[in-house]
Amino acid sequence: MSATASVGRSIPTGSSALRPRAEVELAEYGGAALFRGKRALDIGTGDGRLALGMARWAREVVGLDPDPKAIREARANARAGGARNVSFRVGAGQELPFPDASFDVVVLSWAL
Repeated sequence: MSATASVGRSIPTGSSALRPRAEVELAEYGGAALFRGKRALDIGTGDGRLALGMARWAREVVGLDPDPKAIREARANARAGGARNVSFRVGAGQELPFPDASFDVVVLSWAL
């Protein structure tokens, strides 16, 4: 059984409203200096809040979440915001669907 099949689903994505704004949270990690020009992975992306925040600085961002509904919402949010350097995939952090060393920066926030 794949890790994606054995993990829970995300908290309803409306809960993003209860979290800090993406730019505030990302500033705590290093902000633009950490992400600028890099390829970043957001594990447990949910509705894409942090991935879309990183996208303003990063060369490319991939958001990963086990919940297909959350991924659909993240993709819709990216389209609505005009983000072209971000993509979203269904998957779990326990079983990353990427080769080693694929990313310069990995963020895991608000995920269990």
